[in-house]
Amino acid sequence: MSDSDFSSFYGRLPVLDSFFDIANPNHYHPLPDDWFVGVTDIKNSTKAIQNNQYKTVNILGVSPIVGVLNKFNPQELPYNFGGDGCVICIPPNMVKQTRAVFAACQQIGKSEYGLDLRAALFPINVIRRDGYDVKVAKFKVSDFYRQATFTGGGVDYAEELLKSASHDYNIDERHRRSDVDFNGLECRWQEVSLPEKSVASILVKCNPKVEKPENVYSSTLEKISGIYGFDTTTNPLHSSQLDMTMSVSKLMTETKLRTFGKSRIKRFLYLLKAELQILLGKFFMYFNYKSSATDWSLYKPDLAANSDSRKFDDMLRLVISGSDEQHNAFEDYLNQEFEKSTLAYGIHYSDSALVTCMVQKYHREHVHFVDGKDGGYVYAARKLKKRFRSLVENKAKKV
Repeated sequence: MSDSDFSSFYGRLPVLDSFFDIANPNHYHPLPDDWFVGVTDIKNSTKAIQNNQYKTVNILGVSPIVGVLNKFNPQELPYNFGGDGCVICIPPNMVKQTRAVFAACQQIGKSEYGLDLRAALFPINVIRRDGYDVKVAKFKVSDFYRQATFTGGGVDYAEELLKSASHDYNIDERHRRSDVDFNGLECRWQEVSLPEKSVASILVKCNPKVEKPENVYSSTLEKISGIYGFDTTTNPLHSSQLDMTMSVSKLMTETKLRTFGKSRIKRFLYLLKAELQILLGKFFMYFNYKSSATDWSLYKPDLAANSDSRKFDDMLRLVISGSDEQHNAFEDYLNQEFEKSTLAYGIHYSDSALVTCMVQKYHREHVHFVDGKDGGYVYAARKLKKRFRSLVENKAKKV
């Protein structure tokens, strides 16, 4: 298979229009035999979040995605953001440069933020040799954002391998060979809260003993729809509540990454430029200004629409807003299903959502990674792991 065939695999996949179809195994396609699965994870991310570095954890977690996509733009690649890390799948002709991107992110993490980013690139045949697979589908989030979804257990297995270090596929700073372009990686929005609502970061994972996990996920999504509604009603981002920050301390998170290795003067000039862009953006959006390149009246609605607040990678990953009554009703349902040994779950509640942005163009082509404030996904994952361990070890329960 040629490089062009490899690189067009994801671009050729059919697009799912309904999120209710994401657990159907018939929609998934296995990665080509020579592809690689890249995974990253911030070590001790919980401690970093406790030290009020949750924005830093998120932007460092997103950085490998932006760096790789910028290397191979306009190449379409399947990726997913998990709060304190990411997964991205690449064809063999991209391995060397992807290693360099991961290594650069590691160096930035240590030098600028004091964070240890673990990273590895696993050949898909190694994952399959060990009894797992990575299969991919593509979901239409909006007219301008197509999101990868994963099944087969291989992504979860790769993440476990990464943390165990019992393999030969680790990446470290020695793999860095050139400068990395993080153009478009921005962190300029204030935390987003909605009146009389809180934000729930939710992870739901089916018991592997269940014969048809798609039924479990479908039932869970139907329950969400019945309790909260769905789509715009659960989205924690709403254009009326979006506002950009002018805080120098908050903008330094982005500035440190985007100006790594540059002089203090260039870092100051970047921060000054960001402040000016924010002022102009506020003005343009307030007056719904339309230039030849950008219709600024669309930016905030598109930001909400192009968000990854719901996704799937062998589990449901959701960041949704709702009332205390709605959250309690849904958690009661999840707990009942856990007691039946159907699924495990983890939930972390926050008063607002955090947004990290990947901007290809200010007109429509921008993607926004969402997490709950104060480490939503990270804390939800801790609770999920505890319940999941209990679920799989309790052989006396019926499924």
